[in-house]
Amino acid sequence: MIRAVLVFSFILAAVGFGVNAHATFGDISLTSPKMVSLTGQELTSIHVGQQIGVQSVITNHAASEKRFTYLVQVLNNKGQTEYFEGLSASILPNQSFTVSQLWIPKESGPYTVQTFVWDSLLLPTPVTNVIQTQVMVE
Repeated sequence: MIRAVLVFSFILAAVGFGVNAHATFGDISLTSPKMVSLTGQELTSIHVGQQIGVQSVITNHAASEKRFTYLVQVLNNKGQTEYFEGLSASILPNQSFTVSQLWIPKESGPYTVQTFVWDSLLLPTPVTNVIQTQVMVE
């Protein structure tokens, strides 16, 4: 089920694991997501029912303030959407900050975590490419 709920949540610690990838599509760049605990600690394993922060760093390379919506989509091993949430905010010129969305896996197995940025949910124009990360839930 896809829910278009805007959640304003920020986790300021920037630790975790994942592939070093960046998605840039214009003035905004996005780092590969990291899976962290509620305190920002790097997770070496993920368990069913555990609260997982899907965390990325967004950077505005433009000379002006930009509005954005950070989106996280989690797909199960059948390619079905299990989770879809986002947060909207503004970012100042040449600013970077860490954003995070909370995901609680309900079943064990492999998942694909996708992160990306749109300009808004009302007019969903891509601002970055999609970054995919594979995670295993125990």
